[in-house]
Amino acid sequence: MGASDWLYFTPFRPSEQEALDHLRAEVFARDAEYYRAEGFGSLAALVAGGLLDEEPAHSVLDVRRVVRCEPDTEQVGEVRVVEGPEAVELFGTERPSHETVRQAVEHRSPEWFPPFGRGSGCCTVVHDGDDRPESLCFWGTTGY
Repeated sequence: MGASDWLYFTPFRPSEQEALDHLRAEVFARDAEYYRAEGFGSLAALVAGGLLDEEPAHSVLDVRRVVRCEPDTEQVGEVRVVEGPEAVELFGTERPSHETVRQAVEHRSPEWFPPFGRGSGCCTVVHDGDDRPESLCFWGTTGY
């Protein structure tokens, strides 16, 4: 099975973990028909059942925890926060706009744009025209 890239924008929340949890619940609800057919009535049941460990969803459902760590040290199932100097390196600014992030992520080169490992992701704060936090962008790669 190949790798799949995924990209989501979700409303800004001060807690990246809370935003990730909310986004995962939304994605599960949207894609629930498949999982309910497999016997999983909730995201918690799906995670506890271990199906995602055997058969990734190729979406944000495959990551569970937000971490702050050095680049390229996030583990499978983790989303690393991109901020500060790394945001400048990737997006040209510490406060990238929606379009700047979308363009960078969609046209990224896997050799130098994170995440580098499959089954993990990254997130960054997206800013509006007045430099205020507007949303969070989550992106990553799933597959084995």
